[in-house]
Amino acid sequence: MNGRVALILAAPDDLSSEVVGRELARRGCPVVAASAADLALARWFHAPDDGAGTTVVLPDGRVLDDAGIGVVLNRLDGPDLPQFVQAPAVDRDYAVAEFSALLASWLNSLGAPVVNPVGGENTWAPALHPLGWHAVALQCGLAVGDFVVASTVRGGACAGLDRVGGSAWPRGSDVAGWYRSPLGGAALGWVWVFGDDCGAGVDESLAVGCRAFVRALGLHHAALGFVPASTRNKGGLRLVEVETRPPLDDAAVAGRCADWLASLVLASEEGTS
Repeated sequence: MNGRVALILAAPDDLSSEVVGRELARRGCPVVAASAADLALARWFHAPDDGAGTTVVLPDGRVLDDAGIGVVLNRLDGPDLPQFVQAPAVDRDYAVAEFSALLASWLNSLGAPVVNPVGGENTWAPALHPLGWHAVALQCGLAVGDFVVASTVRGGACAGLDRVGGSAWPRGSDVAGWYRSPLGGAALGWVWVFGDDCGAGVDESLAVGCRAFVRALGLHHAALGFVPASTRNKGGLRLVEVETRPPLDDAAVAGRCADWLASLVLASEEGTS
């Protein structure tokens, strides 16, 4: 490799990014790790007229330029602006919105792959709501579990069902929600998708659906959780969980991830990404 870096954006305590970073270094791939606060405290230079793109000088002096980035592993939850900790809420919210737009614009403008890319209405969570990804999974030929969308839980409606999806409302409140049958004792089997790689031992018909599904969500990688289905569809499995920022600290998973990221850096250096 000629020095293009794998840029890992993650919280300082993100174990997954540390493990993947070490695996990349073992493969001879230069790594730069930066947190959301690092980016907020950095100096940014943009030169659209001369084609130089964006240069970011991190607080510790490390320099990132667009042409030197081979791949980005994006594991950020959201922006972090230490400068605005004491600011009024209205100013803090405005700064977060503006800086979120800056980061999204920068990452989306890079010629290198961004894993996973920012996008959608929520910049930091590109995957769809569970109701949406169920429909996408079916379109990609993956079996999914039954579910209901309830407008009320009064009178015991949805009793015995599990509520799924993030919400500020507590379970059992009288609000619309998405519910499914409990998984019970069914053990989740995970398929880790890294680009075209679904791992050894995964049935090819299932792998085809997994790859198509992850791409349809606008992602490059994800962990897909399956349980046995009642019918023989796609190996007798149904999709019940989607992790778009899954833990990568398992040695085997981190190794696969590092192999894939290193290949993307190499492709970018050869002009084939």
